[in-house]
Amino acid sequence: MATLKVSNLTKNFGNTQVLKQINLEVSDGEFIVLLGPSGCGKSTLLNIIAGLESVDEGEILIDEYEVNRVEPKDRNIAMVFQSYALYPAMSVRENVIFGLKQRKVSKEQIEKSLKHFSQMLQI
Repeated sequence: MATLKVSNLTKNFGNTQVLKQINLEVSDGEFIVLLGPSGCGKSTLLNIIAGLESVDEGEILIDEYEVNRVEPKDRNIAMVFQSYALYPAMSVRENVIFGLKQRKVSKEQIEKSLKHFSQMLQI
């Protein structure tokens, strides 16, 4: 297990501030649950901790080691979600590209994004 400390974490998407100076400490062996309404920043916070999103301000420490710029595969952490997939009836590939297809992103860009994401997570 590991300790996790999030200090003064801020994340913006354009002019929208999604996370404002979030502070969180999780002790070694502790299990936490994030609850809140849709759009409150739960997934954004988890994505930042996992390394899938960048940080605008603040720092993330795992076992006292700053990981803001550490690749997801090198963070040596795990998260448990209510379901392994957003849409359990879909394959991993379909789950990964679902949002891109909904936004009508080109097939070439979808494949490029899928390749990048898969390599980053080593899946």
